[in-house]
Amino acid sequence: MIRALVLALVLATPVAAQETVSAILEPAQQIDVRVSVAGRIAEIAVIEGAEVAAGALVLSIDSAVQQARVKLARLAAEATGPLQRAQTSLAQAGTMKDRIARANARGAAQAWEVTQSEQNVLLAEADLLATEESRARAVAQLELERATLSEFSVMAPFDATVLEIFAEPGETVDTQTVLITLGRLDQLVATAFVPLDWVSGLIQGDRLNVTLDDDTQREVALTFIDPRVDPASRTVRIKLQLANADRALRVGTGLVLRRP
Repeated sequence: MIRALVLALVLATPVAAQETVSAILEPAQQIDVRVSVAGRIAEIAVIEGAEVAAGALVLSIDSAVQQARVKLARLAAEATGPLQRAQTSLAQAGTMKDRIARANARGAAQAWEVTQSEQNVLLAEADLLATEESRARAVAQLELERATLSEFSVMAPFDATVLEIFAEPGETVDTQTVLITLGRLDQLVATAFVPLDWVSGLIQGDRLNVTLDDDTQREVALTFIDPRVDPASRTVRIKLQLANADRALRVGTGLVLRRP
C-alpha cells in the first residue's frame, strides 16, 4: 500500500522542464587524409596549423616507377611506325589488285590471281584496322597510367586548416592509414539533442543566441532539424552553425543553448 502511494505521488509530480542543452563546436568539414596507392611518402607539403587552399598539394607518394610506366605508355601511344606500315601495305595491295584486274581484262592474268589480289586487300585492311585498334588501346593505356600517376599526389578537397599530421616523409604507408587530418574552421558546427517540446519553438533558419564556455554570447544559425524523434530520450537532433572567419573560436569549445 505504501509503495503504491509513493509511486502515485511520483507519477503525479510534474517533471521539471529542461531549460538548457549543451553541445560542442566542431569543424564544418573535416576529413582524414589517406592515400589511394600504397608506397613511400615522398613529400608532406603542409605543416600543422597551416591554411591550405582547395586543390593545393598536401602530400605525395614516391612515383618514380609510375612515371616510368607513363613514359613507356606514351611511347606506345605516340608510335607511328606500325600504322604507317599497315597503311603502306594496304596501298600496295590495292595497287597490285588494280594491276591484276587490268591484266585479267587483257587475258594476261588468271582468275585465281584476281581472287588472290582481292583477298590480299582484305587482309591488308584487316591489318590496318588491327593496328588502329592497337593504337587506340595504347592511347587508353596512357590515359590510365596518367590517371594512376595523379593518385600519387593528394590535394586538399576544400579550403582547410591542417589539424594534425601523423606521418613523416620516407615512411611507407598503406591505403588504410590516416596520414593527415584537415578541417574547415571558418565555419564551426555543433550538434545538439533538444527535448521534443522545444521543437515547436524552433524553425530551420532561425538565429539563436548561445553561451560559450567563457560566458560570452554568440549568435548561431539553426541549419537543420531532424524530422525524426529519438524514441529512447524523446529528443530531436538539431545542427547549429557559427561563423568563425577570424579563427578566434577553437574546436572543442562548449556552448549552451536555452529553451526558445
